[in-house]
Amino acid sequence: MASRRQLKKDISYVIGDLFTECLVSKELIPGTNKDEADKIIVELLRIDNEFITRISHTEPGNAKQYYKALIKDFQSGITSVVDRIVKLKETKETKKKKS
Repeated sequence: MASRRQLKKDISYVIGDLFTECLVSKELIPGTNKDEADKIIVELLRIDNEFITRISHTEPGNAKQYYKALIKDFQSGITSVVDRIVKLKETKETKKKKS
């Protein structure tokens, strides 16, 4: 297992990349749903805070299982955010078709 310090850096790195991707999409790509981009950015910040806090306050006892669960939860949270980022660019025509 990596050290807690390295795990925090890795989480911050992933969150930072996704944050940048979302921000670039919001500001530079026409047709991007800006409200949804804002929600994704807030969600990324929430995930970052939650997991950094969880790493800092490890439950005593079985640390190996604790970190396995933490990494699994992080991966599932990031997967859902990535799916939302992929769907972020929604043109006006797509919105009209849904209505």
